Amino acid sequence: MPDVTLLSSRFGVVGGFASADAIDAVQVPAGARACRIASDEIAYVCQADEAAAVLNAIAPQIAGGDSDGFALDLSDGWTGFTLTGDVARAFSYLSELELPAPGAFVQGDVLRVPVRVLAGENQIDLLVPSPWGTYLRDEMLFALRALNVRDESGAA
Repeated sequence: MPDVTLLSSRFGVVGGFASADAIDAVQVPAGARACRIASDEIAYVCQADEAAAVLNAIAPQIAGGDSDGFALDLSDGWTGFTLTGDVARAFSYLSELELPAPGAFVQGDVLRVPVRVLAGENQIDLLVPSPWGTYLRDEMLFALRALNVRDESGAA
């Protein structure tokens, strides 16, 4: 039995850009996770096939709260991976970041790459800018070589 499984994952990523007050007032659509990037930027992460619905739900809210605010579907700019199994141990091989509690989010350096990490129950999702996807996959497999890893990620 593997210690950890590495999967390739598809996510929808919708970015919201507006004043802090406008972003704070947005009702997060069901199935989306709000990840605050900065006071004037937020990412809503969802299933890939839900990105259009999330965009349609938040765009009018953002524009209603800030006439200069807008939302964009940024999904194509991100590559996703999911780690399952002993994720706390595996993550300690990948980053000096503290693994967030389930349901929480952190962004920072994972194997020298800027990554958004979303923690769940017994899994973590990693979102990386798409140009870094293959590199991060290869580096994760190398860094986790001391563990029993089942690679189901394919090519990024």
